Amino acid sequence: MSNNTNWIYNNYEFENRINNLSWTISGNYDEDIDTSEKDYSSKDVSLYFAIIAGARRKFLDWNIIKKYIMSRINKGYDKDILMTLIQIILNCVVENKVINERPGVEEIRNKAYSDILANYNKIHKEDILQALKYTFILESMDRHPIVDGLTRRIINDIKTIDCSEELMNILKRLDEIYLTYFEHIMNSQQQEKNIKDKQIKNVNVDFDTFSDFMYEELYMDEDSTESIESEINNISNSMLVENLGEMNDINLEKSPNRTIYVDETMAQKIYEKVEYYYGKAFLNENDIRRIETKYCRDVHEGCRIHFTDGVLRSECSNAFQLKYVTRQKENNIFKYRDNIKLHKRSINKLKESISRILIEESGVDRIYSDNGTVCANKAWRIRRSNNTKVFYKDIQNEKGKYVIDILLDASGSQSRNQFNVAIQAFIIAKALTLVGIPNRVMGYLSFLDYTVLKRYRDYNDNIDACENIFEYFAAGNNRDGLAIKATCDALLEREEENKILIILSDGKPNDIKIGKDRSRSLRGEASYKGIVGVKDTALEVRKARKQGILVLGVFTGKESDLEWEKIIYGNDFIYTKNIERFSDIVAMYLKKIIRN
Repeated sequence: MSNNTNWIYNNYEFENRINNLSWTISGNYDEDIDTSEKDYSSKDVSLYFAIIAGARRKFLDWNIIKKYIMSRINKGYDKDILMTLIQIILNCVVENKVINERPGVEEIRNKAYSDILANYNKIHKEDILQALKYTFILESMDRHPIVDGLTRRIINDIKTIDCSEELMNILKRLDEIYLTYFEHIMNSQQQEKNIKDKQIKNVNVDFDTFSDFMYEELYMDEDSTESIESEINNISNSMLVENLGEMNDINLEKSPNRTIYVDETMAQKIYEKVEYYYGKAFLNENDIRRIETKYCRDVHEGCRIHFTDGVLRSECSNAFQLKYVTRQKENNIFKYRDNIKLHKRSINKLKESISRILIEESGVDRIYSDNGTVCANKAWRIRRSNNTKVFYKDIQNEKGKYVIDILLDASGSQSRNQFNVAIQAFIIAKALTLVGIPNRVMGYLSFLDYTVLKRYRDYNDNIDACENIFEYFAAGNNRDGLAIKATCDALLEREEENKILIILSDGKPNDIKIGKDRSRSLRGEASYKGIVGVKDTALEVRKARKQGILVLGVFTGKESDLEWEKIIYGNDFIYTKNIERFSDIVAMYLKKIIRN
């Protein structure tokens, strides 16, 4: 199953339900469910994954489990066997405990397993590890497949583990099962034959020696520890049923580099879905291809760009999305009206502030000199005074006109700030429009191959178009560098002398990579995250500035990410913990720009 199939369901209300369910089960509302712990192949699977994610946090101490696994692998245990036993046994522990607390989970679990198994066209029963997983899943659904004697003995021993025991005792029993059934067959190609030829007897594990693993990581090799820990993290965020056999239609695999591998059929489905979820493009196909050919290069190789006015103002047959965005717009407007007097004051304050400075800077300066137009009240000085400055010249303001683009990060990281971002962008756009400064407001996010640019208002739209900004909602990832390039394309074509781009973001660039197979990916070799995304975004900011665009970054994210923002925006960025100061920050910046 995939952890990144959000394009299939894309149900944002259901997404909130999933997170809330996980929080309720775990009792911890501070930690978000990880994307790798989600699945959207069916609603029951989604609910089950959320329940198990919450139960893991509540019932398991992964720090102890990590230490145990690292210790055993360093002692020579077979990694694949050990990891499979960990998955099966801890899955049983978590399921049993959560079902005991909440009996209704069992029905959700069975429906989820049925949906998952329906997607597999082949289960590799000849592989004992897969046979163990497959048998456990079916038996939990009260189905009893025929298996060989060895598999049956291992399963029966696993079932004798008391799931209510302390974790250390459960790991001790796991150790006994490994040593009983698998110690003799490590690195052997004849696993089942060797076991059958040898009498199996219980293995005693000394508990004092067993518990020594709690201290062993102090002496482990750092590189091997890091490698093993990465695999353990994958297990702690995955389901027992993942990578079981071969799937029918979708074959998506996880990797540490956040690469998703899809076949040609699924790739085509993805391309067809973007308009379904975000609305029809407002550019024609030729213009889009021109922009993609120009900008989708290097780290953005194979990416696509989708320019849209959103589902409410362009063609869209997705009834759910229409309903969702309508509700989101209503929520944003409700929040705005809830404090409408304050927000109207902010609009007037910003409008008057910008108007005043534009008037000041557009005034005509009169300079007296010894040539030019005669000043009548100074003409008497001619031949009567040494002061020959009886002429004047009127110097016009040559600063030129202004055009402003406001680019809003609309990725999922902004979900908690949605209505505040919409309100602040509305305040700025309305004030600029009232003053007469052309402005465009767009949101950007990533939807697999696509960087989606949602246009809320265009440069020459009337004042009423500002309300479209309330359609803002947050979802997906963010490929900042490509979004900035695509935005600057139209901005550079404007005739105004002073071009300004203001970018609101609360996180580092972060996007997945799509590949059709492991040897040939649709995008570049590196995932768009970390230093790769930061360096690319910084490069695009500098390119924009070289072309004469004034770029300001407004950062509302974590203080720990400030260094990345400094790399991207240099000195022209402002950090604020309060998104409600966005319009004030823009006002100060515009004053500085106009005066200088």
